[in-house]
Amino acid sequence: MINDRIEFSVENHVAHVTLSRADKMNALDSKMFDAIPMIGEQIRQDPSIRVVVVSGDGGNFCAGLDKSNFSSILEKKGVSLKDEEPAMVLADRTHGIANALQYVVWMWRELPMPVIAAVDGFCLGGGLQIALGADFRYAKADSKFSILEMRWGLVPDMSSTQIMRHMIRDDVIRELTYTARIFDAQQAKEWGFITEIVDDPLAHAMSVANEIAVKNPDAIRAAKKIIDASNYQTAEEGLLMESVEQDKIMGTANQIEAVMAELQKRKPDFKD
Repeated sequence: MINDRIEFSVENHVAHVTLSRADKMNALDSKMFDAIPMIGEQIRQDPSIRVVVVSGDGGNFCAGLDKSNFSSILEKKGVSLKDEEPAMVLADRTHGIANALQYVVWMWRELPMPVIAAVDGFCLGGGLQIALGADFRYAKADSKFSILEMRWGLVPDMSSTQIMRHMIRDDVIRELTYTARIFDAQQAKEWGFITEIVDDPLAHAMSVANEIAVKNPDAIRAAKKIIDASNYQTAEEGLLMESVEQDKIMGTANQIEAVMAELQKRKPDFKD
């Protein structure tokens, strides 16, 4: 456990991060905001981790911001992650290109290995933004989603605007942002919020994670790096990056092992 808000385990090179506040539908409070970057840094520093799966405890992914935070926001006329702290200036960049709230989502994009979100129940507001930070998302048919912030007179501000624009039609983003209405898994699939609807999102995510974990970890990380960068590059820059990353991989021990394992029809033994 990380300060009783996050459960964390690693098995067969797959890290499992569980938002663990089931009694509050895993709503985001100050302890949760503290815990998520902590676990992200722990994952980043562990070269043995090849894939990350993120899920919620108790039948829900995350219901968004804990409503108890609103009294603090109104009293301080701004966001503070701890009662004793003054409201932060959100425009201050405290975590690279992000602020502390944005980093809770953007962190998953910056991790070098793939991240998979397993969604069931409610996935609302900040919870949806966290799910969008993953490389892809599997959800149960009865899951519910919302860009919820406008319900509280706010805009989505945990980096999802910069993720959604590469995934979802502009008019759909605008309608759902302005109305804050709840939509179901089938709509989420049609619009591009989730990858697939499955009976057991966590089991399916773990199965896919284990499939990825037996691929060359150097190539997987390079592929994520290339795909992430492609959203912001010209074709010339993207083509060059492909070549640069491939030059780094070809002929290395792990790439040779991938070839030999495939030819010999055996499980590869990669070095972290």
